[in-house]
Amino acid sequence: MDYVEEEEIEIPNYFICPISLEIMKDPVTTVTGITYDRQSIVKWLQKVPSCPLTKQPLPLDSDLTPNHMLRRLIQHWCVENATRGVVRISTPRGEPNVVEEIKNLKKFGQDALKREDTLKKLEVLAMEGNNRRMMYEGGVHRSLILFIVKSTCEEEDGQRRIQGLDESLRLLHLIGVPLHDAKTILIENYRILESLTWILHQQDFFNKAYTIVLLRNLTENTSSHIVERLNPEVFKGIIGFLKDVVNSLNRMSPSLIPTVQSSNANACLGKMEPSNLDHSLVIKQAVTAALMILLEASSWSRNRAILVDLGAVSGLIELEINSTGGKRITELILGVLSRLCCCANGRAEILAHKGGIAVVTKRLLRVSPTADDRALSILNTVSKFSPENMVVEEMVNVGTVDKLCCVLRVGCDLSLKEKAKEILKDHIDEWKKFPCIDVTLLTKLLSSPLKDPLTEFHSRVGV
Repeated sequence: MDYVEEEEIEIPNYFICPISLEIMKDPVTTVTGITYDRQSIVKWLQKVPSCPLTKQPLPLDSDLTPNHMLRRLIQHWCVENATRGVVRISTPRGEPNVVEEIKNLKKFGQDALKREDTLKKLEVLAMEGNNRRMMYEGGVHRSLILFIVKSTCEEEDGQRRIQGLDESLRLLHLIGVPLHDAKTILIENYRILESLTWILHQQDFFNKAYTIVLLRNLTENTSSHIVERLNPEVFKGIIGFLKDVVNSLNRMSPSLIPTVQSSNANACLGKMEPSNLDHSLVIKQAVTAALMILLEASSWSRNRAILVDLGAVSGLIELEINSTGGKRITELILGVLSRLCCCANGRAEILAHKGGIAVVTKRLLRVSPTADDRALSILNTVSKFSPENMVVEEMVNVGTVDKLCCVLRVGCDLSLKEKAKEILKDHIDEWKKFPCIDVTLLTKLLSSPLKDPLTEFHSRVGV
C-alpha cells in the first residue's frame, strides 16, 4: 500500500492481517473466529492445518466466511485517507460466483465441465462451507458423477477421455454426496460402479482414495443386494489400495510418488491442490471407508471367500501392524478379520501369518470393549476350528494364554470373560504341557465363578 512517507498514518490494528501484517484486501473469518486476509490464510493452511493464532485444528477445506463489514470499513478508511496517499482497496472482483456457476452447469451440462476453468472455479468455491451446501442442493454432485462416468467409459476408438477426472474426483470429495441421493444416483447411473472400479485399478493413489470414499457414500444406505453382489474387481482394487497404504507407512509408495510430484508441480503453477498435511486426512478417510465396505461385504459367504482368495487377511494384518490410525481403524480391521475367520481358508491365513495371532493378542485390553470382543471372537474361532497343535503352540509363543488370563482377572464385561474362559478350557490339557504356563493360576482362574464387575460393585456398596 502506498502512503506519504513524511506523515505517519495510524492504521487500526483490526485492519491488519495477523499473518501478512498488512492491510487486508479480502478479509475472511475462520471457524475459530479469527479474521485473516483470504490469500494469506489459504497459503498458510496449505502448509499448516491449524489456526495461526489459536492453534486449533483448521483443515484446508474449512469454512472461510467473507467479512463484508470489515472490508467496507477498510475501504471507507482508505477513502478518508486518500489525500494522505492511501490507495483504496478494491472490492474483490472476478471471483467465481457459486450461483452463476451452478446456472452455467445446468445450462451447458457436461460441456461446462469440459472447460478447464470451470472445475477450477468450482473447487475454489467449494472451499467455503455454505457454497458446498448450495452446490449439492444445486445438483453439482450429480453433474460431476455423470462427468466421471462419461470420462471413464471407452469411446469408439477404445480410448477413455479422462481429462478433468482428477479435478472432478477431488471436487466431489470436497462437496460430498447427500445420503438421501445415493440410492437414486446408483439407479440412474447404472455404469457408475463400473467407472469407479476402473479408477481403482489405475495408478493415481489419491484418485483411488477419493473413489473409495465415494463408493462408501453411495453404498452406505442403498440396498444390501448391491454390496452383496459387488464385482470382485472392486474388492481387488480396495485391497490393493490398503496394501499401498501399508507401503506408504514404511516408505514412499511407488504409486504415491507421481501424485506428490504432480502436486508440487501444480503448486508452482498456482493451481489449487490439497496440501501434504491434508493428504494424511484423505488417506485416513479412505482407509476407514475401505474397511467399512469390507466389513459390510464380508457378511456374505460368497464375499468372504473372494476376499480371502484376494489376500485380504494378510493385507489387513499388515495394515494393523503398521497402522497408527487409532481406535476406529483397529475395530474395523478386527471386525473384518473376525468374519473372514468364518471360513477355513481365512483361519488358515491368520495362522500362516507370523504376526496374525500376535497382533490380535496385543490389541486385547488395549483399544476398546468393541475391539476386545472382536479379538476374542477371532481367537475363539481360530482355536476351536484349526489344528490344535498349531494353535496351542502359537498362542503360547505370542503370549495369548497370559492375555486371556488377564481378561479373567480384570474388570471387563462378563461376556468377554466367558469367551476367554472358553478358549482356555478347550485346550487346558495342552497348556499344562508348557513349562512357561502357570498351571496353578490357570486352574484357579478356570475353577472360579465369573463375576460381573457391575454386579460385584453393587454388592460391595450394598445397592
